Amino acid sequence: MSNTNPQIEKQLDKLASICCTRLEHSSTDPTLDDSSIDELLKSLLMSGYARHADRSLQVDIENRVKDMCREPAMHRGGGLSGLTEQLQNKFNQLKSWESRQPDDKSKAKAANISSATDA
Repeated sequence: MSNTNPQIEKQLDKLASICCTRLEHSSTDPTLDDSSIDELLKSLLMSGYARHADRSLQVDIENRVKDMCREPAMHRGGGLSGLTEQLQNKFNQLKSWESRQPDDKSKAKAANISSATDA
């Protein structure tokens, strides 16, 4: 039994489905440059997936793809690994970006030009 919520499960299934489609319909190395993928990854992050320290997005997606489309996943293992690695890297970048805090050492800036001058 999975320890995630239904929303996370749905997002993981959608990402796995996209990977299946890419594996089935691509003769060359597929890439994942798609705004819907970015939205799914952001939604996954906001749903709390990153708090599951025992989980790896790459492994979760690979397992789901192998269940959903066994034939292409079996014959294109390298392509699958490439796709899931791209997803993991994008997710890690997004997680890093979302967790950044404003720099405490920067000086406060004026809200507009009139407050920055004596005019």
